Amino acid sequence: MSRRASYLLVPVSALLLAGCAAGTTMSSGAALPSGGALEDRWERRVVTLLVAERIADACYGQGITMAPSPYGGAVHRATEEMVAAGEDRAALDAVFASHDFNGTTAAVEGYLASRGGSVEAPQSLCPVGEAEIAEGSDVGRVLTRL
Repeated sequence: MSRRASYLLVPVSALLLAGCAAGTTMSSGAALPSGGALEDRWERRVVTLLVAERIADACYGQGITMAPSPYGGAVHRATEEMVAAGEDRAALDAVFASHDFNGTTAAVEGYLASRGGSVEAPQSLCPVGEAEIAEGSDVGRVLTRL
């Protein structure tokens, strides 16, 4: 199994298990994408969360971590936040089932590169995280300082 595939396995598993869970409420401070097709909004939220996860994983020692959430994994979290905001779970499940995660990985890496970071150089992600938090961007609102 490739490293990229294994990175997505846990969130995918969490999403599948979430289909059996009772309804949940949206976490405070979550910035959901608005406007556009459901697929595009879900993709933007997943990319935002995956960027934040990459930064938090690399920068925990520098005091950057993910803001608390009742949901684990980017895919599960994005889906549950959108369901809590009123989106149809069946429609989101269909989006998930047809989604190209290679494109998502490319979007995450492209976003980080556009901000001067690289997953191959984890130390480069910490200044990106600091800037995101300072700007209050979508990624920055998902991150927090310890």
